[in-house]
Amino acid sequence: MAIKAASSLHRPIKIWTDSLSSLMAILNPKSHHSIVREIQTLLLSHKHIHLRWLKAHVGYLGNECADQLAKEAITKGNPFFLPKPLSYLKAEIKSVALSIWQGNWDNGETGRSTHDIVPKVSNKPVGWNTEEIMFVTGHGPFPSYLLRFNLRTHDNCSCGEKGDPIHYATKFPFTLSWHFQTPTVSLKLQWLKNILTNNFSRTRLRLLMHFLCDENNLIVENNN
Repeated sequence: MAIKAASSLHRPIKIWTDSLSSLMAILNPKSHHSIVREIQTLLLSHKHIHLRWLKAHVGYLGNECADQLAKEAITKGNPFFLPKPLSYLKAEIKSVALSIWQGNWDNGETGRSTHDIVPKVSNKPVGWNTEEIMFVTGHGPFPSYLLRFNLRTHDNCSCGEKGDPIHYATKFPFTLSWHFQTPTVSLKLQWLKNILTNNFSRTRLRLLMHFLCDENNLIVENNN
């Protein structure tokens, strides 16, 4: 970039550059780039400064000198380091933390049913309420869950079948009002995703879980 200035401050100052893209960016009134906006503000308040474009590498002495000095600056100049802004450091820490979290989530041994539905970790909540979380994770008043913690000696429902969440949502006689169609093994994951993305189905699921929590004595077989 070459600058041609007159001795008087009242006379125009012309700034020549071979970067056409930079000039086009400065001419863009909708640009949100902070440096571009700052240059636009300066030009508006200093009407005597004018930007001009010239073709590169055609022998303009001032422009060739500017290019030569720029090359020397990056090859012969003394290096210096600028501290990273706090926002950059926060973004880097967040990125690393999410990467570690994702690795633990992908390689963990527990929560696999939830991982199938939410494979990517995020610091934003998925939007499930307590009843939906209990159903998806299986961490609720189900014999199949209570058996894991030796709170029961078996995982049978009061009707004799295995008392897991899908059983109560599809087959248990006392929850007939909130039944869903029984999924095949291969479509179980898609079945659950469809329920969680449909407002009507989510309401039915919440009512089902309220019933199971309130009437727990009806859903388990005698513990003997």
